Amino acid sequence: SSRQRSSHSLPSLRRPLAAMPSKSSRLVRTGVALLLGAAAWESCSPSTFVGARAPVQQARTAMNGYRFDWMLEGKNGEKGLQTTDGYWVGEVGFEKAMGAQGYRYRMRPTSKEMKEGKEIDGLIFQFGPLKVRLGEAFGGTGNNEALRVLKKKLVAEGMYDKAKIAENEYWKKRFGHNRWEPSYIDQSNGLPTNGLFRGLAAWSGIDPLKEEKGKTWFEADYGKPWLKKYVGFRLPGFVSAEQVKREYDSGKLLKK
Repeated sequence: SSRQRSSHSLPSLRRPLAAMPSKSSRLVRTGVALLLGAAAWESCSPSTFVGARAPVQQARTAMNGYRFDWMLEGKNGEKGLQTTDGYWVGEVGFEKAMGAQGYRYRMRPTSKEMKEGKEIDGLIFQFGPLKVRLGEAFGGTGNNEALRVLKKKLVAEGMYDKAKIAENEYWKKRFGHNRWEPSYIDQSNGLPTNGLFRGLAAWSGIDPLKEEKGKTWFEADYGKPWLKKYVGFRLPGFVSAEQVKREYDSGKLLKK
């Protein structure tokens, strides 16, 4: 009958399926073969033979890396990437080098500032027994006392390149103006600004009632380079020359 034929044909279909290896067993065999091949390669390497010289391995501490100090210095007049053999300055070394001079790295307080609690207000939050430096994500700054001193020094030095000074003298005689100007020193100082949100006076620069200036808003005291070009000029729609000079003089370094 048809039922008997179908029942007798089932074993013939099951036999080839059962004979086929499973996918997991094939993967296992492949992995074992790779391990045996790696072991055979290691045993047949040149260092295993008598009289063969083992390959010399370079010390793990010697690395060919970038010289960040040369790049910042612009050594040999090069402004691009500079490397040297066997010398490497990583982030840890760079952070230690800057911290030894009192400067911050990655806009985070130095270990000394953390121990002394200096200029770290609003950077550390405590949740029960845990302390998190969450404020660095929103109020972190690379400014500190050491950087403010450096900015003042750079402003006081002005133009110090002798070649540019000589070229300015030539341009002044021929064209009536200088070609080179001192490098711009940003006006940020990292001093408290009343938390994350600044007041209207700090945003606008106008505080006639002295409600914020000197309390929660502190201006830089090392010059206002953006106003220098307007001193002595009266542009249409701009403030008077006297007002410009008064504002410019307010940012000059104090004579001590």
